Amino acid sequence: FVAWKKEAAAAKTKAVTDEVLAAAASTEGEKVVLRVDVGADSKAAKAIQQAVGKKIKDKSFFLVSADEAADRYIAMAFCHKSNKAVDCKKWVIAATEGTGGKGGGKPDSAQFTISGVSSINSVLEKAKSF
Repeated sequence: FVAWKKEAAAAKTKAVTDEVLAAAASTEGEKVVLRVDVGADSKAAKAIQQAVGKKIKDKSFFLVSADEAADRYIAMAFCHKSNKAVDCKKWVIAATEGTGGKGGGKPDSAQFTISGVSSINSVLEKAKSF
């Protein structure tokens, strides 16, 4: 069962990674803002970040993923270390302002966890206008 669960998680992570890469290919400009579906699983989020970061160096990403059952979500931003266009930590702080989210990060990677999925659309809008 544990092996099956790991396989399912890996398949989901790969599917979301492919979705993020496709969004990056079809997005004008240097910022990609997207809602994905990995729950509030920070390990999966990190795996997506690493996979995308190896392939795309000229865009910054802001991803949101909710765990509806737990009524919380993660908001994360990341970019390649060589990309200085956006400060990811400032981006996540600005987008999640007023949500009571907790987290941290650096200029090339930041992640916050926020309680209450009702604020998710407002966070996505703020991320797009950052």
